[in-house]
Amino acid sequence: MSIIDWPLDLPVRSQDFGVDHFDLDFTNNDTGSGQVAVLGPRRMTCAMTSEDAVSPERAARWRSLIFALAGRVNQVAIWDVLHPAPRGTVRGLLTAAQPAAAGATTLHINAGPGQVGRTLLQGDWIGVHQASADVSRQLLHVQTNAVVDAQGLIVVQIGVPLRVTLPASSPIAWERPTCLMRQTTTNNKWTSQRAGQSGFSMDLRERWE
Repeated sequence: MSIIDWPLDLPVRSQDFGVDHFDLDFTNNDTGSGQVAVLGPRRMTCAMTSEDAVSPERAARWRSLIFALAGRVNQVAIWDVLHPAPRGTVRGLLTAAQPAAAGATTLHINAGPGQVGRTLLQGDWIGVHQASADVSRQLLHVQTNAVVDAQGLIVVQIGVPLRVTLPASSPIAWERPTCLMRQTTTNNKWTSQRAGQSGFSMDLRERWE
C-alpha cells in the first residue's frame, strides 16, 4: 500500500466534498420513541471530476494518477481544493499546546506570541498527523471562530472527534491539510474524441485502515 499526493498542478472541474455518518435509528412501533446508535466514525467523501476538454499533458497526468492508485489498493491524500488555506489569518508554525485524547472535539493550539489577535474562522480546515506515511492523518473542520490570545494560544472546536491521541507539541497543518481516501470502485474510464480526452473522474471515501 502506498500514499499518493494529489498533484498540485492537476486542475479539476469540480470537487464534491461530503461526509458519511454511520448511525442507525431505532423506533419503537408502539410508542414512536426513537434511539440513535453510532456504528462507526464519520468518513469524508469526495468526487473529483476533470475539465470538459483535457489537454494531452493533463490527460496523461490523470491517467498516471489512475494507474498509481491501482483501483482501491493505494490511498490518495485529498484536501479542499477551493480552500487550501484558512480564511482566518493564523499562519506559521502551529503545534498542540497540550495533549488531546482520542474522541476530543477541542484542540488547544500554540500559535506563538507573534500571532496575537489572529484567527481561525468557522469553516476553515486544519489537519493533524500529516506526516507523509502516517495513516492516522485527519482533516478537521473548524466549528466556530477562534482568536489567538495574549499567550499565543488558540482554542479550536472541531466538527469530527479525534480518532487518535494527539501528543503535545505535535504539528498542526493549516496549508492544504489532507485526509486519506481510496476509490470506491475498481473501474475508471475516460472518453477519447477528436478534440482530445475528457471524462476523467474519481469517487473516493476516507479510508485509514
